[in-house]
Amino acid sequence: SLKKAIELNPKSYWALARLGEILRCTDEFSQAEEFLKKAIELNPKNAYAYSALGWTYRIQGEIESGTDKRAYGLGYHYGENDKFSQAEELFKKAIECNPQDVWARNGLVGLYWKQGELSKTEEILKESLAINPKNDWAYRALESLYGEMNRIELAQEYKKKRDELRLNEYSAITINNYRKLKEILDKRGIRLVCVEYPVRSVEPLKNIFKGERGVIFVDNERVFKEALKRGSYIEYFKDSFGGDFGHCTRKGNRILAENIANVILKEVFGK
Repeated sequence: SLKKAIELNPKSYWALARLGEILRCTDEFSQAEEFLKKAIELNPKNAYAYSALGWTYRIQGEIESGTDKRAYGLGYHYGENDKFSQAEELFKKAIECNPQDVWARNGLVGLYWKQGELSKTEEILKESLAINPKNDWAYRALESLYGEMNRIELAQEYKKKRDELRLNEYSAITINNYRKLKEILDKRGIRLVCVEYPVRSVEPLKNIFKGERGVIFVDNERVFKEALKRGSYIEYFKDSFGGDFGHCTRKGNRILAENIANVILKEVFGK
């Protein structure tokens, strides 16, 4: 389809850049470079093409040095498709190459958790904290894990530690961007809706706008914690990307959509 688009419009820098990206993903690096350079030539301000070209060069360099980071993507792909042994092999190889590797450990956590191997999940998470004692992701994951294991005191202990870290979770830049966004929307008469991630407290978001009026907050903590009491983690999440939550399954996305819609209907339309 992209080749046809380029045939119809040889100056379509967007189609050239997208085709270059696809060729990069299929290891056709010389062709990818050719199309991406054409895209940049046609539009020197094409940030997408520059980024894709940078990754093209980076991956080629990583392959030559024997540290191809596309293994992460393949590992997550294997895990999502229940090819556990292949995924485990890739993540462990990455850790062998770099014992400080956080992303590979995150992959193993999701892998073991999905299979119900909770002791292995706990072990990897504690390794992550040993490497980085300020790893908020690991604290959140351990809190959720101990909750699932019904080890309530430990879950509360890690929640306390996580809360202490989260006091400074939002950077000054993030806070400024949120407030700037509200300022822009206020001028246009548009209400700002802030949606928290599944199972996380909405309070840190509320703190950003303390004293402000007109912000709608969507709390996804309660609805997801209730759902997790009724069903298993993997019913609602495909991985544990966020530590205490992950990318949603169709079932999880439905909870998100319905909760957001219900809050807007109530807060905006009074229904």
